[in-house]
Amino acid sequence: MDTHTLRLVLLSVFLVSSSLPSPTLSASSVRCNPSDKRVLLKIKKSLNNPQSLTSWNPNTNCCDWLGVSCDLQTNRVITLSFNGISIPGQIPAAIGDLPYLDTLDFVNVADLTGPIPYSIIKL
Repeated sequence: MDTHTLRLVLLSVFLVSSSLPSPTLSASSVRCNPSDKRVLLKIKKSLNNPQSLTSWNPNTNCCDWLGVSCDLQTNRVITLSFNGISIPGQIPAAIGDLPYLDTLDFVNVADLTGPIPYSIIKL
């Protein structure tokens, strides 16, 4: 194959491949906002790293963590749900540092004590 023919073949392959529809992002490919991830890890630490939050692994997408939901458009944490787990101590003040959080659930949570932190008013 001469150089001219090879160029035409490569150009044709490029044009065909560029006209194909691109795959859409699935919910599992959503990446959580790095700032939100830092806050979630701070929350986990302030709760003394409970066994119930083992899915909160810094090497994984925090939008896939147990009890965490992210907005698909902004990749920001919008829901934090603690359900049927033991959280010894108070609600962490760092929860107020999740600016897009619109749902905070504590359902059947054992060992939760203390006042609601003032930082909640930032939400």
